[in-house]
Amino acid sequence: MNAAFDALPDSADCWVYASDRPLDTEEVRLLEGLFQSFEREWSSHGRKVVGACQVVDARVVVVAASVQQGDISGCGIDKSLHLLQDVAASRGFSWVSALQIVYRDSSGQLQVSSRKAFREEAAAGRVNEDTWVVDLSLRHLGALRVDGLERRVADSWHASLMPVPTGA
Repeated sequence: MNAAFDALPDSADCWVYASDRPLDTEEVRLLEGLFQSFEREWSSHGRKVVGACQVVDARVVVVAASVQQGDISGCGIDKSLHLLQDVAASRGFSWVSALQIVYRDSSGQLQVSSRKAFREEAAAGRVNEDTWVVDLSLRHLGALRVDGLERRVADSWHASLMPVPTGA
């Protein structure tokens, strides 16, 4: 992560979003620049929100934020989400549902699929317990720091999507 993330405590909230397609260099710069401007004015019930944003592999956006002496309100969270949605709408892409699976294919590229399609990939042997997946369910920066953004299927909840071995 970047220096802005380093300044946030482990207790900071975080949200992980994935785009339905890779972002180009201009879109990454636009998103990061707009977030930096937004963060300077970000508040939650009149309290300053300190936040950070980073685009990973032109496909995944991690936003983290902290409010001194309290939690970020739903309205405060929505403000950051609206920024992301506005950028996506203006640039012709979407943020995928947290029910989608984001994983690295055999060439190392991030892919997005439905749970059903991921199960089919597993049944066909194209993904397995050693496939790396992005954890879109992360909610605290400390967990991101300890466990990382990506982990092997075998070490994540995604293992439940793998075919159940049959007895010999």
